Amino acid sequence: MAGGGYVMRRIPRLDASVRVRVYAKVEPYEDPKKVELAIKNAVGHVEPKNAKVEENFILYEFDDENALYFIYSKVRDRQIVSAVKRLLLLNKVGLSTKLMLNRQVAYIGNIVVCEEEGESPLGPIFVEIESPQIDNVIEWLAGEHF
Repeated sequence: MAGGGYVMRRIPRLDASVRVRVYAKVEPYEDPKKVELAIKNAVGHVEPKNAKVEENFILYEFDDENALYFIYSKVRDRQIVSAVKRLLLLNKVGLSTKLMLNRQVAYIGNIVVCEEEGESPLGPIFVEIESPQIDNVIEWLAGEHF
């Protein structure tokens, strides 16, 4: 096992340009540092290209697939590839798609995907993925290749 408590695997190269936005609302009773840590954990502590940290909202932006490597690995470790693919296809609009992750689970370094916002009591972490080749990105992230 490597850092972060997950098995390192060889991740195939993604032959598509991609932008990733990971964000969450910060409730008045929450510690913004804990929400930011949950977001950092959800992306495997990859450094964002841009970060916007405000009292009630945190946004990380990435211009490549590196922010998706942790999710890629966890989806396979937890054997939820087909569920994630179904949600990515269901949430696909034009050249983008999204996932919602349970914030409390991300805080402890794991992922659980949510079908609805209410499944994460404090609100989910949103992972928006945009690409001119969005179908290739979905297949890469949640295809049956291991």
